[in-house]
This record gives sequence, C-alpha cells and structure tokens, in this order.
Amino acid sequence: MRSSAALALLTAAALAACHKAPEPPKALDGPIPAKICSETKKALDTLAGQGGVDLTDKGEATVERGIWLAMPPEQRDSLARALAFRAGCTSGRQSQEQEVTIRSEDGMVMMHRFFSTRVDIQSVLEGGG
Repeated sequence: MRSSAALALLTAAALAACHKAPEPPKALDGPIPAKICSETKKALDTLAGQGGVDLTDKGEATVERGIWLAMPPEQRDSLARALAFRAGCTSGRQSQEQEVTIRSEDGMVMMHRFFSTRVDIQSVLEGGG
C-alpha cells in the first residue's frame, strides 16, 4: 500500500513537471480610468462643499471631530478609499499601497491606512465604464 501511494505521488509530480500551468495574465498598470476619477472628484468636492472637511490631492484630509464621530464605520472607510483614489488620479498611476491620513481639526490622526487603487480594466469595460 505504501509503495503504491509513493508511486502515485511520483507520477503526479512527473506530470506536473511536464505540464506547467499557463501564467496568469498580468494586471494592466497605468492611470486609473477617467470615469472613476471624475466620479470620485465629484463626490469628494460635494462633501467638502458641505463644510467641516478639507481635502488634498495627496490622500489627506482634515475632518472636524464631531463629523468624524457621527460617521458610521462604512462611511469612514468610503471616505478614506475615495481619498486614495483621488490621490491616485492626481498622480496618474494605480498603486498597491496608496497612503491615506485623516486628521481632526487639532491635528490628531483619526485614520492612517493604505488602500489598493488597482483597477481591473476588464471589469470596468464590462460594467459600461
């Protein structure tokens, strides 16, 4: 029994060596699609226009503490992700680790995270973007 298991393992290893799996397609690097950039800019400009939030194009924001505390966690994450994409759109490139920092009006860091701004171009095309 033991030798048949060893033989099966050796046979599987030999077959794997003969038939390599094809390499997965490489992700397309480059700028973030314009549609994503324009929608992100519009949403962030609307938020900043309501007051209490100051944004930069470098993935940074200052948010009044009361506004930040009133946001549910999902909204905080959405804001941070949008800041990451805005920074990526401004720099003209996608990033695996776009840094985002959100501070209160007195400078205290309320969130510091890294987000991927990589976009699957095929899914954007299929989605009509």
